[in-house]
This record gives sequence, C-alpha cells and structure tokens, in this order.
Amino acid sequence: MNTCLQCHQPLFGRKDKKFCNDLCRNTYNNNLNRDKVEIVRNINNKLRKNNRILKNILEVGSRSVTKNYLNLNNFDFKYITNVNESKHGTVFYVYDVGYQKLDDENYLLFQE
Repeated sequence: MNTCLQCHQPLFGRKDKKFCNDLCRNTYNNNLNRDKVEIVRNINNKLRKNNRILKNILEVGSRSVTKNYLNLNNFDFKYITNVNESKHGTVFYVYDVGYQKLDDENYLLFQE
C-alpha cells in the first residue's frame, strides 16, 4: 500500500496518488523549493533596496551622488539588473534606474 509522501498516512483511491490531500501536497512542494525561493527572495530584496535608494536620491532632485553617500545608505554595488556600454562609459541599472561612474567618487543617476 502506498503512503502519503508528506505525512506517511495510507493512501486510498487512484494507484498513482502521492498525497492524501492538497495541504500535504503543498507542504511537500514548499519544503522542496524552500532553499531556491529563499535565495531568490533575498536577491530581489537587495535589488529593491538598491532601486529605492537611487529613486529617493532622484526624488530630491539630485542627478549626481557620491560613492560615500551610497555606501552610507547601504547601497550594494554587487546587485544590479543590467549593464550597458555607451559611448560615455558603462551604465549600470537597477530595474528602471541607471547610474554611471563619473570618476572615482561620483556617479550620475537617471531614470528610464
């Protein structure tokens, strides 16, 4: 006799049945995907935070920002969504907001 993959109770009904109910099926699959979902969630949280930092700077009307200011606001330069090469240099994007390095300490911001 087959048993439920989650709760190990005996199964009744179809021969190919794997779970006794939807709760067991959902719990089993959520446990399988937990690590993958957590990694994606953490990366998306960092991207959203970076995006929010850049948008807040643009909202006050500033078009440029120092690297020190970004660091003080916990901006993480490792998390970007896209990179483009332009004739003026490399442009980094965090969703719809872009930034470009002007020199060692200053960045130009813009929103698409």
